[in-house]
Amino acid sequence: MPKRKTRRDRFSNLTWNDIEEWAGGKITSRGKNYQQQGRVSDLAVTEDGSLIAWVDGTERYATRVDMDEDGLPESDCTCPYGFDCKHGVAVVIEYLERVKKNRPVPKAEQNDDRLKLLEDEDWDDESDDNENAMPEDIQQDIEGFLEGKTKAQLIDLIHELAGQYPEMAKEISDRKQLISGNAKTLVARLRKEIQDIGYEPGWQNYWKGEGYTPDYSGIRKKLEDLLKAGHADEVLTLGRELVTTGTRQVEESHDEGETEMEIAACMPVIVDALDRSSLDVADRLVWALDAVLEDQFEVCEAFAEYLHRQHTETAWDVLADRLLARLTKLKEGSRGADNFSSIFKRDRLSNWAIHALERSGRKKEIIPLCETEARKTGSYDRLVKRLVAARCYKDAEKWIKQGLQDLGKEWPGITAGLRNKLREIRTLEKNWPVVAAMQVEEFVRRPSRQTFTECKKTAGKIKAWPDVRESLLCYLEKGELPWKQKGWSLPESGLERPDADKHSRFPLIGDLIDIAILEKKPDQVLHWYDQRPKDRFGGYGVDGGVIATAIQDYAPDRAVAIWKDKAERLIAQVKPSAYREAAKYLRKAGVVMSKQKKQAQWDQYLRSLRDAHARKSRLIEILDSLDGKPIVKERR
Repeated sequence: MPKRKTRRDRFSNLTWNDIEEWAGGKITSRGKNYQQQGRVSDLAVTEDGSLIAWVDGTERYATRVDMDEDGLPESDCTCPYGFDCKHGVAVVIEYLERVKKNRPVPKAEQNDDRLKLLEDEDWDDESDDNENAMPEDIQQDIEGFLEGKTKAQLIDLIHELAGQYPEMAKEISDRKQLISGNAKTLVARLRKEIQDIGYEPGWQNYWKGEGYTPDYSGIRKKLEDLLKAGHADEVLTLGRELVTTGTRQVEESHDEGETEMEIAACMPVIVDALDRSSLDVADRLVWALDAVLEDQFEVCEAFAEYLHRQHTETAWDVLADRLLARLTKLKEGSRGADNFSSIFKRDRLSNWAIHALERSGRKKEIIPLCETEARKTGSYDRLVKRLVAARCYKDAEKWIKQGLQDLGKEWPGITAGLRNKLREIRTLEKNWPVVAAMQVEEFVRRPSRQTFTECKKTAGKIKAWPDVRESLLCYLEKGELPWKQKGWSLPESGLERPDADKHSRFPLIGDLIDIAILEKKPDQVLHWYDQRPKDRFGGYGVDGGVIATAIQDYAPDRAVAIWKDKAERLIAQVKPSAYREAAKYLRKAGVVMSKQKKQAQWDQYLRSLRDAHARKSRLIEILDSLDGKPIVKERR
């Protein structure tokens, strides 16, 4: 009977496919960069076979990686992401590199500080203290050294260390200020630190493993200390500075949200300060709302959550009045595309006013407010949703028609929503012929699998689907509107019928292919794919990868050829993200060729790609992953 593999052995069998399936392509790439930059330290194997290490990121994080029942890694970490992060990927790759080079990995002690840190449910609140916790033997050495010192000697020692370590001097000064009750100096320094940290935008070059993420952990810690010392109002003042500076910094950053996460991690402290501040409840709500309205990047989600908590009806009543007053003072502008920003701001403000009216028990004022705002901003969809929810169907139908007439073709998204609401009303009435007619009109406006399926569902209720289907396909092929075709039996919908899009070129090959895929007719998929006009890129809006997937059983050689072509075009872009995308198509091609007993041809094709692109190290790594071999046994 074969010996059962331990968890530790199972790490050695991981392939790059396994790691990408676990963490995703981007996180895997970042984890590789971290490992290559030497950010993983003190790697060890625990008694249960999991891996544990320190990983240097924005801070120093404790990271543990185990294996799940499916044979894939799973990690938890003291970083803000928490689990299955780039730090976990870096730990796994570091372990595999050591196995490849026959370098031993030590066993972790049972009382390893990192295990305690990861097991602590409240690590996020005390991460700065715990992550830098010193070993117990060093603590004992320090205590033994200090116990015999006089007060004067201790003062001299502190002066000496403060001279060598400026941050220590600042920390002592801050504590003195807090104890004395005078926080002005600390507040002034914190304000300057916020401005200094917020000056440079975050950026990352994941290809080169370079970048900068502003570190707000020190700001967060000092804000917490200030709050604990009873200076909630001062923290709130600094919070306003942080919201303004942070929003600007996130707008200028290019790092896929890492700067945003750093700043957002400070916001729960500001929310706590808001609750403890000298402001009355209504003013607290206004403060939180202003932060949310200023935020464009979800930095202030903690304040949006605060606004959805339970507060007194009186406070909501005051907030509702203030927001209604703000709306009255706002200037009305035209509803053209050039004025979209001001319309968006007004709608956002009125949404919060509606929220405040609901919480204050003033629900009767909501629909009249929605009627007023619909005329000013075109937000008929919000009004109609409220009317339908209140079962005021006649009023809803009146406002739908008003909205369609008022907005015309200016706001196609809103008008589509209004038509959908009218169709919802006709559905409640079970007027299936009219519902089917409305859905056919929607198909003409927006041909797609979804609208085709909706037509099928309703036309089937009145046993009209075979004829309706032929009419829809005829429209896609020739551009002849369904209701102008011979034998059309559905009634008028009561809405203005659309014309065929004058910019469309019939046949609409992309839509015909989509429907052939939906109906599982690979011969039709290939027929229409071969009919597509060619541009100099060879695609003309048709996704070859989707085509190949649809025909892989019907015409496997064509499918493989399409996947190869897609992959080679991506490789020609010479960037890691394109290489990862190319690998998806190459994997599919490899599976099909393997089923056809053409493994030797596939291996030869991969060798030709390696030879042609030998200098592209990132691509070679990805091509190696296509073999499906364990990383520790891969080609070096």
